[in-house]
Amino acid sequence: MEIVVQREELVAELALLQGIVERRATIPVLSHILVQAHDDRLDLAATDLDVSLSTSCEAQVKKSGALAVQAKKFTEIVRALGAAEVKLKLAEGQNLTIESGRSKFRIRGLEADTFPTLPKVESETEVELSLPSLQQMISKVIFAISTEESRFQLNGALLKVGPEVMEMVATDGHRLALVSLDREGESVPGLMKGVLVPRKALQELSRFAGEESVFYRRSEHHLSFRVGKRELTSRILEGTFPDYERVIARDNDKKPVLDRKALQQAVQRVSLLSGERARGVRLNFETDQLTISAANPDLGEAEEKLACRFEGDAVQIGLNPDYMGHFLAAVEAEEVRLELKDAESQCVGFPVADGELRYLCVIMPMHV
Repeated sequence: MEIVVQREELVAELALLQGIVERRATIPVLSHILVQAHDDRLDLAATDLDVSLSTSCEAQVKKSGALAVQAKKFTEIVRALGAAEVKLKLAEGQNLTIESGRSKFRIRGLEADTFPTLPKVESETEVELSLPSLQQMISKVIFAISTEESRFQLNGALLKVGPEVMEMVATDGHRLALVSLDREGESVPGLMKGVLVPRKALQELSRFAGEESVFYRRSEHHLSFRVGKRELTSRILEGTFPDYERVIARDNDKKPVLDRKALQQAVQRVSLLSGERARGVRLNFETDQLTISAANPDLGEAEEKLACRFEGDAVQIGLNPDYMGHFLAAVEAEEVRLELKDAESQCVGFPVADGELRYLCVIMPMHV
């Protein structure tokens, strides 16, 4: 292998691949990137066996070839180079020479055939989605994905793509986030029933830049998201996602409306004196006023009052301030509406006029 490639383009692709590489890999080759040169192109790929990414750069290919190189060190070297062009040459013993300007490096690689074969998603059904819209939906639910490995069916978000509506929902058992978006498209058999997309795949999709379309496909065990020259493939999470429609309260009759930013800042301040183990703040709603309070027997107490639009009987509820903060940070509208019933029932938050997206977040109450 002997090629010349533009450093800036190579750095951009390597940065995306870094997110895929397994950092604490028990299999050494999973900490590597597959580098393949052919047909005036440098193909790059990384995988952790669950999520994979393949991409490419334009290159002047003098001699084709392939090998696997240590991802972190290769990226650090290319990023540190000063010249615009980078020359890569494969020598004997799977050694890769990297030259740019007056700089020259040589790093050891692994044989290309030791790198895992990336999954191919064979499907006749392909759906075109808007990348910015998909990323916006991901940002509104990803915080609610469970991080407990024992609850593997909650370690991702449920994605449904229909001819008229696209929907994404995530829950960790303590909160639930649901977002939906109208779309115009062809019928997509098999996709509307929903598929569990792992957190890591969603995180990597969020890192893609541009206004391009996403071409989404599904096979029996894998998903594919193709954006231009990049293709992200992911293993589908097994398991049954909860019947989330039954979780969302429909009869909460108390509906205060508040300034989102003011509420977010007040909750953050008051939470400074909430308990370390059982973090919670108390929200007490009265006519046109909210009182947020927290108490810690070891530190003291905090209280803050906010104006709100609310009429009816007073109601109070204890909530996790971190969960509240995540919801409020995901909302883009200036105002939010909280729907409540009593201290033992869930709180359902909505943005007030949040554009084309329909969004809600369910937060379970706690004793404070």
